[in-house]
Amino acid sequence: MGRSGILPILLVATAVVGCNGATGQPQHGTEPAALDSRTEYFEEGKDVHLSCNNVTWTDALYYIWKINITGVQCLISDGPSKPNNNNCTGGKVLHNTMRGESYLHIPSFTLRDEGMYTCETAYRGGAYKAIIRVLATVHPVLIGKLEHDGGQLFAVCSAVVRRPEVEVLWKEMWGSLEVKRRLTPNTDGTVTIESWLHLPDDITKDSLTCVANHPSWTQEVSVTIDIAEPPADPLAAELQHVIILSSLIVLSVVIITTLSTYMCLQGKKSW
Repeated sequence: MGRSGILPILLVATAVVGCNGATGQPQHGTEPAALDSRTEYFEEGKDVHLSCNNVTWTDALYYIWKINITGVQCLISDGPSKPNNNNCTGGKVLHNTMRGESYLHIPSFTLRDEGMYTCETAYRGGAYKAIIRVLATVHPVLIGKLEHDGGQLFAVCSAVVRRPEVEVLWKEMWGSLEVKRRLTPNTDGTVTIESWLHLPDDITKDSLTCVANHPSWTQEVSVTIDIAEPPADPLAAELQHVIILSSLIVLSVVIITTLSTYMCLQGKKSW
């Protein structure tokens, strides 16, 4: 083929690439879907307004919520040009704000509403997808006490929680590096978190404060332990009891032996 035949072919190839891009496929004006993944916490007993994004109803083409709660799935979909579809239970519905932004309404949020909520929406010029892990904010009840272990005195702070990421900390450490953390699973699915703080022999304060916190809480939970008069070591008390009992037994044997000897001597004199 001569040079005059190659030139038209190159011009045609250049035109095709210029119109269709490097892939040779037609270009559409829609941007790829933006993906968002996050975790949100909500208080039990309160209504929840779960937002997908800030796209208004007039700009949206459709909204789809896919909800997975402990393996049970349901779907809610709606849009200006699509009929509403909702097979979810518990009163979950789609509403709009005064500005026209769509959100998922969950009435009286409880632990049964915890799960994975996936929102998909398309709008003029783009698409969006959010995977939201929805959890309940549960504040634990802290219990503080003093315990003896191995002849040493410990301040113990315990909390029964549903998730082990709750932190149990001490406000006063007194330079002690010995802090033990114990996790005990319970039969109801909760976890008991214990923090054991070794107390020095020369306690110079009257109280000790334990706190529990979680990233989702607006304020920490605390409890104060009275350490002015620590309880006696049960092992030491048991040992003392054994010593007293042994002393009484020895004393009884001595008394009985003395009385027996005295009676024998009196009997010999009478003979």
